[in-house]
Amino acid sequence: MEESFADRPLRAEAADDFARRFGEYWAAPTPEGLDSVLAERVRLVAPLTPVTETLEEGRRAFSDLLELIPDLTARVNRWGPTPDGVLIEFTLSGTAGGRPISWDAIDRFVIGSDGLATERVSYFDSAPLVLTVLRRPRTWRGFVRSRVHRTG
Repeated sequence: MEESFADRPLRAEAADDFARRFGEYWAAPTPEGLDSVLAERVRLVAPLTPVTETLEEGRRAFSDLLELIPDLTARVNRWGPTPDGVLIEFTLSGTAGGRPISWDAIDRFVIGSDGLATERVSYFDSAPLVLTVLRRPRTWRGFVRSRVHRTG
């Protein structure tokens, strides 16, 4: 029986390269730049957002997030390889409604043979983020608009 790529351990160099590119991406993120870390066919799962299955769907969802927090960046705190990818712990921060906002997250990535993620599952407590948005009326319009885009 032939072993598939998903059954083989990810090389340490590939995990290191992905974590480096992830950090570089988040220094100045744009929807267009997602192709530096995500494959064309990529499953993206995160709190507060619908599951997407392609890079283009991911770009649209990320555009909505950047509309809500235009100066959003992230700092990688630490990372570690998994058998098929990487876990990355990071802190996101930016400005929403004229005031600072930040939250910690952990993303689990499955990395394909080309070094790009074919799956990302993000883990974070969304309650503080939602409460922050609710307390800042200046964010409501962008938040509602992003919800309409996702359901439309």
